[in-house]
Amino acid sequence: MVMKSEGYLIEDGNLLSPETVAGEPIGRHAKMERLRTCLVPVLRGQPPLNAWLCGPPGSGKTLLARWVVESTCGGATSRIGVYVNCWQHRSLYSVLQAVIDELKILGAAAQDTNVKMDRIRQALRGRPFVVILDEIDRPMPAQREEIIYGLLGLPKGALACIAKGTQALATMDEGVRSRLSPVVVELTAYSTKEIEAILTDRARRALVPGSWSPAVLRRIAAGAAGDARLAIQLLRQGATAAEEAGSSRIDWRFVEQRIRQYQALHEESRLSGLSEHERIIWELVRQHTPLGTAELARRYVDHCQRHRIQPMARRTFTKYLSRLAATRMVAVSQQPLNAGGRVVCTQGPEKL
Repeated sequence: MVMKSEGYLIEDGNLLSPETVAGEPIGRHAKMERLRTCLVPVLRGQPPLNAWLCGPPGSGKTLLARWVVESTCGGATSRIGVYVNCWQHRSLYSVLQAVIDELKILGAAAQDTNVKMDRIRQALRGRPFVVILDEIDRPMPAQREEIIYGLLGLPKGALACIAKGTQALATMDEGVRSRLSPVVVELTAYSTKEIEAILTDRARRALVPGSWSPAVLRRIAAGAAGDARLAIQLLRQGATAAEEAGSSRIDWRFVEQRIRQYQALHEESRLSGLSEHERIIWELVRQHTPLGTAELARRYVDHCQRHRIQPMARRTFTKYLSRLAATRMVAVSQQPLNAGGRVVCTQGPEKL
């Protein structure tokens, strides 16, 4: 650990980076074991099991994949896993170059994907191999399929693809999807308690003792809305602001404004992605919260009739409401409200 001079609160800034793999992912044990089962056959020389990790931003997909690859395969052979961000590398040629750079393979500068593939095969010498393809849903469909199909040609190789959801997988060419045949590992947003545990772990190892309090971490966790990456960034920003103010502790005032700014931007971004009918449902919930689903459906139909909009069928309305709940735009209680359906509100699930 690198010690800072007097007046600094951050002892190890690397641990306050969301990209740093800081021990076993918290709250992801079951998903970790599911992904680990995909990699174990590779180590035994058996046909690989590919994986497709999906979930909302900040749900720990990348950290989970990197931790499992390193902890499962790290001791078996040198450099068994390679991480590639497909937002930066959107073609097979670029991905292969990233793999070559990561493995430090010499003599692979030819401007030809076949030559690069051959050099990678020669360097691996039949060893088991795992490629983590982060943001695999970012390249165009044809490029994405070329990347996956090309890498599946590596002997004893397995792919761990990371995406927001399964749409990119479902719309993939049937032949490529059949050859990939991934085990889907779906992650949900972290709970407030899980993010609080993540922040506590990072704060204990990265910050000066006594510079933070559980109460501040709890409020940061609540403001991060299930996004662990954001929570860690807010903690670092709060520590930096406290240092600049000459404070020996991270007070709530150092992070409050940043959380409000994020929430405003996040809400604007999410609202811009809603369909017309999703927006109507959200507005009705916001204006009349809390209310039962039966009352919400009645108000929705009334609104559509007043504005001469064709209302959706009840089944479609229910699907849209479920989608809003899945993205935490609204919260739907698990407890029925007699004949009124279930309680819906715009507060987080912890408030119900």
